Amino acid sequence: MKICGACERDLPDGSYSEEQRARRQSIRRCEECVTAGNQLVLMKKGRTRSEKDDCPICQLPLQLDVKRSVFNPCCMKRMCNGCVFAARKRGMWDCPFCRAPTPDEEQVLTMIRKRVAAGDPVATWNLGAQYFLGEYGLEKDVARAIELYERAAELGLKEAHFNLGVLYVNGAEVEKDMAKAFLHYEAAAMCGHVSVRFNLGTMECNEGNYDLALQHMMISAKLGHDSSLSFVKAAFMDGLATKADYAAALRGYQSAIEEMSSPDRAEAKTLGFVM
Repeated sequence: MKICGACERDLPDGSYSEEQRARRQSIRRCEECVTAGNQLVLMKKGRTRSEKDDCPICQLPLQLDVKRSVFNPCCMKRMCNGCVFAARKRGMWDCPFCRAPTPDEEQVLTMIRKRVAAGDPVATWNLGAQYFLGEYGLEKDVARAIELYERAAELGLKEAHFNLGVLYVNGAEVEKDMAKAFLHYEAAAMCGHVSVRFNLGTMECNEGNYDLALQHMMISAKLGHDSSLSFVKAAFMDGLATKADYAAALRGYQSAIEEMSSPDRAEAKTLGFVM
């Protein structure tokens, strides 16, 4: 018995073609779903960004480049450079969102650990990152970082799934495990993580699964991911995507970029304001 990644039914092996039987569950489709053109659950979910990806001040989607936003541990919020820049222009040097004074390293750790104890997934993930990087006076501890990442992932945090996926793909700090990498990447993708869609598309392309690669890239391109749009364009030039595919990706990309734009963000970028 194998589970179909489209209808999610547990079906006997005879319900799948030889090609589909060899695929992992998330991208396996039974013959009925293939005939009906039923889409994989992996491709149905995560096609839009969550409200959690919005700047808590201006309520616009955060830019995908993390250098264009800043994470403040006092409130566990990531806010765009535009809003931080606007606050600085008004002489505000505390947190633009919660107004808390800038804490020192010891205070930051206290804040984070208090939230971790309360079960905050963002704080748990953040503490894992500090252990992984050896920051805030902590000794680098990859095992502890993974433990915290896994706890945050269990709580549904897509960033934790992404970090775990990267670790298992690279195989530098932990033993390389592509099965685990796919598992975490797919979980992150279905939660709306944009960059991981590009990673999945690249991995599927490397496996020769060009149709799946294009589907991933179409989703992330429409969410404003530069490299994904470039992939779709190249696929179109190589005859692996249609003109309609590229046109749809381009329209979605332009719309996403517009949604992530504001006068404050533009001014901050022009003046080279980076936190």
